Amino acid sequence: MSSSANKQKLLQTDGLVAFWDFSRAVDEGWFSQGSAGSCPLYLKRIGDTTTYSAFSWPYHDLESEIKFDESGPLGKAIRFNRGYIYGEVPRKYFDRMPLDIHGHQPFTMIAWVKFFGHRHLVAGIWDEGGWSKYAGRRQYALFAGLFNQDGVIGHISTTGAASYPQSEIAGSQYARIRAIDPMPFLDNEWIAMAMSYDPNEQLVRAYLNGKATEYRLTDPVAQDVFNYQEIQKANPLDFPGPIYSPRAMILKFNGYNIEDDFVCEHQLYVDLDKQLLNYRRHDVGNIQDSFRIIFDVHRMGVTILPAPLTFIAVPGHSVSFGTVATVQASDILIVSLHKLQSGQWTQVGSTINRTVQEGAPFTMGRALGLASEEIEHGSQLYIDGVAIFDRVLSEEELMTLSFVQESISSE
Repeated sequence: MSSSANKQKLLQTDGLVAFWDFSRAVDEGWFSQGSAGSCPLYLKRIGDTTTYSAFSWPYHDLESEIKFDESGPLGKAIRFNRGYIYGEVPRKYFDRMPLDIHGHQPFTMIAWVKFFGHRHLVAGIWDEGGWSKYAGRRQYALFAGLFNQDGVIGHISTTGAASYPQSEIAGSQYARIRAIDPMPFLDNEWIAMAMSYDPNEQLVRAYLNGKATEYRLTDPVAQDVFNYQEIQKANPLDFPGPIYSPRAMILKFNGYNIEDDFVCEHQLYVDLDKQLLNYRRHDVGNIQDSFRIIFDVHRMGVTILPAPLTFIAVPGHSVSFGTVATVQASDILIVSLHKLQSGQWTQVGSTINRTVQEGAPFTMGRALGLASEEIEHGSQLYIDGVAIFDRVLSEEELMTLSFVQESISSE
């Protein structure tokens, strides 16, 4: 089937939010098609804050030059090379719009790619915040090459930051919640990578060429937190949500563990728009201890609340922090957990200081916030197109839209 027929089939598929291909470059970049409207994709380089089109791109060295490949299923793929050249849709074009997938919104994302070197982010909203445990703006993204795996990885986050900041083992500073398709794929061959999130089933799936292969693999940091007694599912992956939003997120406290405290997670869901807090706990016993939370919001070092909010932490209980001042970017959430011991409140772990930020852009070929933003980080690949849908596509639909023959490694 021709590339134009492939694109036509894709555009006629129900639920299309955004589709970018690289055959229609204009001075303003590449514009998406779908319900999200015309979201422009620009070229970026780490260390340069300017966005460029293919016509204004100023870098012509070997690592940074624009290259195309017309052998893919959609007819014209662009080369992205680590931080030297990658794609970005600025947040202002999709914030609080259909592409800004968060909460319990179902979705499917497909990318048609050919790797030629290092594997990392393919496409998504994923800022790793310098790998600080309480920083980052991660929502959802397709990856390859993580967790010592050779297949497709669908990453997703509730915190935007580290998945399990309460753990102290190696790797606990990273995001760990991921679906992994175990089938390896080769470099220099076209594949269709995909991921989906079904909030009704509470599952994330990763797919290679339209097929999600079942897989079990326990994440070592999750094992440290939950002390599982059996190998956990990795594809599909259990994920109750919600997906992180810069206006609604999960904060996870630290300073406890399952062995000593019988608690896996103390969580606080913070909804800045509704000005609500909801305490949640994952434990393994009949916990009789009493806990309280102290919540405050600072702007330029001064609270914007009438007074810090203190409340008893009852699982499932919600509290309003309504204030005349709206929480805005650069404000700092200051939150601490306390346990009643011998009639005295004793703080559990460290105080969380979480800076409120605008949401991250949608990028292709490079995640943001990697360590100190060294230019060498990122993927080396050709991307022929990326499509996002506002529903979970069936495997039959995904196989139809893969447009490529399976390229499975024999290793």
